[in-house]
Amino acid sequence: MISREEASREIVRLLPAVAVSLRLAALFDLETVELTANQLLTLMLVNSAPSGRMKAGEVAVKLDISSPAATALVDRLVAAGVMERTQGADRRVVWVSVSESGQTILARLGAGLEARIVATDAGLDQESLISLIEALRRVASFADAIGEAEPGRQAGATASGRPAATPDQAPP
Repeated sequence: MISREEASREIVRLLPAVAVSLRLAALFDLETVELTANQLLTLMLVNSAPSGRMKAGEVAVKLDISSPAATALVDRLVAAGVMERTQGADRRVVWVSVSESGQTILARLGAGLEARIVATDAGLDQESLISLIEALRRVASFADAIGEAEPGRQAGATASGRPAATPDQAPP
């Protein structure tokens, strides 16, 4: 049996290793698009929102960057034609969503990633595939919980209290 403290230490050891191994640039063929990994991450984030749209402030919170950095990031994506802004019913609310061009890029990159996964998982039996999917769902849920459980965090700062990254930098 493993203690909670030992489990926590092992998770702390494993999560960064997984994050490094699953770099966006390595998963997706980013050379075929003129987007940075953070820009692609933003497209995926907004596209995965329940309504398919988000406010720039929500993007900032999810990416752990400042509101001005999120606005600058969205500005670049709008200028690139992969994201759109729309006015909400309340004129003070501005929504961002993925444009048709952005949807095309996400679909193409997703198909490429799916092909890589199919080639990689060829040796896994049905039970192993189901176990892998369930484990990934748990990791995703755990990662969401970690992101939500940052006591004392102030807007525009990372959990460590340092200023949040600029839109095209990795978080500190």
